[in-house]
Amino acid sequence: MDSSMKISFNRCIRDGDLIIVNERHDTMKAVKVCENLAIQNRVGVFKHSNWIGKPFGSIIFSNKVGFVYLLALTPELWTLVLSHRTQIL
Repeated sequence: MDSSMKISFNRCIRDGDLIIVNERHDTMKAVKVCENLAIQNRVGVFKHSNWIGKPFGSIIFSNKVGFVYLLALTPELWTLVLSHRTQIL
């Protein structure tokens, strides 16, 4: 595997990365970063282009009053995201 593609907590977020967006203490989503996209939730709009170049663990503020944490994909977080989706379905 190319070492530049390995997830590292010191690496910055790039276009095409799969990351965890922590919206609240009980809401996390897996999101593939795409420069031309945005996600919208109850606290505002978050443009993916604002995420590119930020380190994992960054807090990103919305166009309103809210914020999200951008987290690196780990086995533990992936399990939490999947278990939460299963409960909703």
